[in-house]
Amino acid sequence: MRQLSRMVISIFTAIYICSCASYTPKSNDLTKVLLETKQTIINLKDKVAASANDDLIDAYNQLDSKYEGLAPLLEKCNEKYALSPEYISTLQETKKTLDGLDKNFDQIDDKKFILNAIYQDFDAKMQTINNTAKNDATTKIRVVVNSGKEEGFFVFGKLSFEKEQEIKRFRFNQPTQNATQDFVPGYYLFWLEKDDRVGTPELHLIMSNSGEEEKMLVLETPKE
Repeated sequence: MRQLSRMVISIFTAIYICSCASYTPKSNDLTKVLLETKQTIINLKDKVAASANDDLIDAYNQLDSKYEGLAPLLEKCNEKYALSPEYISTLQETKKTLDGLDKNFDQIDDKKFILNAIYQDFDAKMQTINNTAKNDATTKIRVVVNSGKEEGFFVFGKLSFEKEQEIKRFRFNQPTQNATQDFVPGYYLFWLEKDDRVGTPELHLIMSNSGEEEKMLVLETPKE
């Protein structure tokens, strides 16, 4: 009887330890990037206000408000499940873009686009958290790319706010029609390339609606 009791206690102890382990943050990188992002948003406030551009001010206010709602959600998700390195990486790239906007504010022409793109990215992350059963942020959305009647294009992508940068951040491992890859919820630019034909980058929101974890994209094929 005593041996049975010890076994039962051992089993419950193991379950408790495993449960706690799954709810332990694996990295403090998130807190750092969230604090630095918030500080940069604060730094931008006076510059945006001084521009006297109502559209830009509205874009800034929307972004600031969305961030205030998203940041605590991300903290909770990280405490419970630990955000993936890929997820934190997208947040770090967002912070770098905001830093660049802050440092080169007067030289950047597409300020409104950058603020709106980051807002959309934050919104996709927030909605996905709210739509998942566990309210976690580790969801990876499977993106499937189709190129219509013509096959064999390679698929490339980058973060939406990297529009003006000559960068290929993502490359799907397989050409269309078998091109699939997992993405962190967010706002992205995707395009097709084949030989000397290069498509125009298209903006797409990648997020989970009602628990869906797959997104089918039909991208426009480049002209010959």
